[in-house]
Parts: sequence; structure tokens; C-alpha cells
Amino acid sequence: MLYYNFYEGPESSSQLLVLLHGFISDQTTYEPFIEGFTKHCHVLTVDLPGHGQDESDANETWDFPFIAEALDETLAQFERYDIYLQGYSMGGRIALYYALYGKIALTGLILESTSPGIQSEADREERQKVDLARAKVLEIAGLEVFVNDWEKLPLFYTQKQLPKTQQRAIREQRLSQQPERLAKALKDYGTGFMPDMWPQLPQLKVPTLLMTGALDQKFTRIANQMIKEIPDAQLEEIPDCGHTIHVEDASRFDKMVLSFIN
Repeated sequence: MLYYNFYEGPESSSQLLVLLHGFISDQTTYEPFIEGFTKHCHVLTVDLPGHGQDESDANETWDFPFIAEALDETLAQFERYDIYLQGYSMGGRIALYYALYGKIALTGLILESTSPGIQSEADREERQKVDLARAKVLEIAGLEVFVNDWEKLPLFYTQKQLPKTQQRAIREQRLSQQPERLAKALKDYGTGFMPDMWPQLPQLKVPTLLMTGALDQKFTRIANQMIKEIPDAQLEEIPDCGHTIHVEDASRFDKMVLSFIN
């Protein structure tokens, strides 16, 4: 089972929104949305293996089947609800995998800035080398060196436009993680170690919302390819926004999620 927090919504609501964070983050990234979301539905925020207050056994391999089983155990407590599973980036990859292979039925799926994996075996092997190299930096150089490099990735350049106080809060959240557990997360379920799920997309029967920032060209391109394969999907491209939609345009994120659920 994964570490989680449950926030009760209106007594009349049958809907549960489950929120999965990205790499080097944790469930607290969604704290600004809890008050607004719980006016409409119940909310469950989760810490994924190696992040936040997660206590997953480090002797286990945290691969996708392991995480899906842990989510099974977590969500089994909430089967009475209509479950909407949302995931950002790494959390989106897990959410997609769970929608295909998890045991608990979903009512809706929300994928923010994510992908179904790497199609080319050669490219996947190359990304595995990158993931392992980044894990080595965490293990040898430490968390601050890693975060300094992470913040320079082109994927996050649009975060430089955020208020300085918000940038500091994001950095502090990253620096609050445990480097050895982050390293294990990269080695066990980093992008390079994710199964290629492109062939399975036509089997995805749950209604799906794809969200990308228009300035995030890579993941906007991926989302436009995904929507051609998923039977029941809609795509929202957020203007003037990069990879982290829920951070860079919280108002639009809030409205789109609630609109999809309702």
C-alpha cells in the first residue's frame, strides 16, 4: 500500500479524484487545490515509491507491476466511489499503466504532460543509461547537485517565469526528498524502464483527458499522437504554459479537471 491522505468532499458526492505527482516531488504539490476540489468531490493524494513519506520496502523492485499492486491495495479501500485517476509526468505514466492493468475500475483518467513510454528499443536503452547516470549523481554527488542540474533541464525553463517565492518553494520541495530513494526510483521505474504502452492505447476504454502546455513542444507532440490511438479521449493544450501545468497555470488546471469530472 502507498502512503496517502484522504480529503472528504460533499456528502452527496460519489466521485474520488486521485492525484499522482511527478518525479522529485510528492503529494504536497497538490495542496493548493485541495480546498477547491473538495467543494465538488473527495480527494486522495498519494506519495509514489521513493518520494515524500513513502515507506515502500527498498529491498523490493519498484517496477510498474509493483506500483500497480500497491495502488490496487490503496484504491481497494475506496471502491465505493467513482474513481478519477490523475497523474503528472512520472505520475501520468503510472496512471496510464494502472488504467490498463490495475484491478480497480476507473471512471476517468487525466494525463498531464506524460507519455506511454519509448517505442524504439535503442532509444529506450539509451534512456536507461541516462536514468542510471542520474541515479549515480544522486548517490555520489548528493541531492543539491542533482537538483541544480535538474532545474536546468529545458523541460522546466518556463518555471523561470514563476514568482521567486514559488520557485523557492518548488526547490525546497525537491531538496526535501531522500536522494538514495530517488536514485532507486530512477533505476526501478524511470522513463527508460517503463514498458512501451503505445500498442495498448487502443485498449484503453476509460474516458481520458490529455493535458499539455503549448510551450512544451515534446509532450504536446506526444499527446497529439496519443489522442489518435485512445478510443475516448480529449486533448487540452494550455497556451503560454510549459510542462508543469498545475504549477504554471493553476487556475486553468483546476477548471479543466473539475470540468472533466463533472
